Amino acid sequence: MGNAELVKTTLDALERLMKMFTIERYLYLALTCFSFLLLIYAVVQMFSNDLISTTVLVSIFGGSGLVAVSAFRVVWFFNRSFTLVEGLIERMSK
Repeated sequence: MGNAELVKTTLDALERLMKMFTIERYLYLALTCFSFLLLIYAVVQMFSNDLISTTVLVSIFGGSGLVAVSAFRVVWFFNRSFTLVEGLIERMSK
């Protein structure tokens, strides 16, 4: 297999991979937006009340946990994509 054909095959596979995970990426984007709003709600509640309630603590830990999960999954997706491209570069360099 020539280098040009190998590049085309790899980029096609990368494009299919991106299409397969499109819905998942939008879901994680929505989840991140929701968790950001949850964190804003927690900040507003903390400043409007003098006491920190259970609701505020749940909002803080829940929102930060959702951001962490979303970030992990997006990083995992891009890691898989970069591994595919890395394999291409290794095959072309030999």
